[in-house]
Amino acid sequence: MEFKIEKNCGYRLAEKAVDELSVDFLQVDSVFMPVKKVNYKVEEVRIGTNTIKDRLILQIWTNGSISPQEAISQGATILTNLFCSLRNLDFKSVDNYRSKEDKKISQVLIEELQLSVRAYNCLKRAQIHSIADLLDYSQEELLEIKNFGQKSAEEVIYALQKKLGISLPKEKSD
Repeated sequence: MEFKIEKNCGYRLAEKAVDELSVDFLQVDSVFMPVKKVNYKVEEVRIGTNTIKDRLILQIWTNGSISPQEAISQGATILTNLFCSLRNLDFKSVDNYRSKEDKKISQVLIEELQLSVRAYNCLKRAQIHSIADLLDYSQEELLEIKNFGQKSAEEVIYALQKKLGISLPKEKSD
């Protein structure tokens, strides 16, 4: 009987490690975990009279294939490599994303809100044809539109919130 044993880290499925040349081998899932148990404790340490720092105390048990120092070193290397890719990211501002979304939403016509005929006609007579036009108004200003009552205002506010997730300000902005 022959055995093929590999050294690695983590967990590896037999399907992922299929070696087509090794028809004679029975492949099994592998678990490479030399660290058996880890405890940690964080303590405050006073250095001098004014400086307080944290001290990390680690207790590491291994299966003997590597030392606790090697386990920490390898773990730190893996973690550093994982975070290394974050070093040179090109972050895009959330404001830029929102402004693009706002442009898309503002191009939507008020017909998409599926308002009652009365509310729709009142908005059209007030030259409000798109969501962009509607966003120029506050809830208070909607009530100033001719023949546009509280019920129509509530209908528009509800439709904006439900269909587009937008809410109008309650009062006029100066």
